[in-house]
Amino acid sequence: MPALYVVATPIGNLADMTPRAIETLKSVSLIAAEDTRVTRKLLNAFGIHTPLVSCREHNERTVALRIVKRMLEEGIDVACTTDAGTPCLSDPGSGLVREAANAGIPVIAVPGASAIAAALSVSGMDIEEFTFYGFLPRQRGELREKLKDMARTSRVAVVFESPYRVIDLLACLAESLPHTRVCVHCDLTKKYENTLRGEVIEALEVLQNNPKAEKGEYCLVLQWDPQDIPREEERAVSLEAMVFNGLVEGLSLRESMERLIAAGERRNAVYAVGIKVKAMLAPLAAGKGEVR
Repeated sequence: MPALYVVATPIGNLADMTPRAIETLKSVSLIAAEDTRVTRKLLNAFGIHTPLVSCREHNERTVALRIVKRMLEEGIDVACTTDAGTPCLSDPGSGLVREAANAGIPVIAVPGASAIAAALSVSGMDIEEFTFYGFLPRQRGELREKLKDMARTSRVAVVFESPYRVIDLLACLAESLPHTRVCVHCDLTKKYENTLRGEVIEALEVLQNNPKAEKGEYCLVLQWDPQDIPREEERAVSLEAMVFNGLVEGLSLRESMERLIAAGERRNAVYAVGIKVKAMLAPLAAGKGEVR
């Protein structure tokens, strides 16, 4: 029976390549790689000559079906890798794993480097439990809403971010949850790796004053401060006041709600408050037309 090996590779330091990973990549008949050019450099460093096939986000489903079909017909073992770290964690690989498992092919983990585990291990935070969110939304309103939801539902969060957007993320976090403790890791395990620890405002100021901030790969660990975490019942009262304020200014109920959503308030929460306000105004609106 053929097997699919999910092989972790270094996230920056080649010395983190495990002997088992090297042996596995040498022994399989094919390597399904996120980017064959990146993986070829890794293979060359360890004298590995196994053939490669591209299996990335945009072609994974089609390629996965072909690979699984070939595994079954030819009885060959295949390894799955990504450009760095452990496959399937905000990287391609899940589709291939799923197709192989559905076909009854054993899927075997060859563990190794992971930016998530590395970032948590040196954060200095109490990691009894955590939630991994991958890459966050790009739009400011949606990002603000997501951060608030994360604070409500997780104790410690781990996220990835582009070097071009990390300052925007921290700025939004500083506005929404200003007492959040952060551990901002850049280029973990690489020669010039750097870690910032402290409150989000402190980390933001350092990066804003760093002309090289838009370089490297970022992984952030976030620990929420209870005083920042919005409570639903308190928030609902505040939203009601905001909706009524819009009505006082001459806006319609719908316009007042849309203004709050555009400002980053949670759509579902605003709609729920809108229904309450409409019900409260119904007696006043009787005979004067519908509240819009």
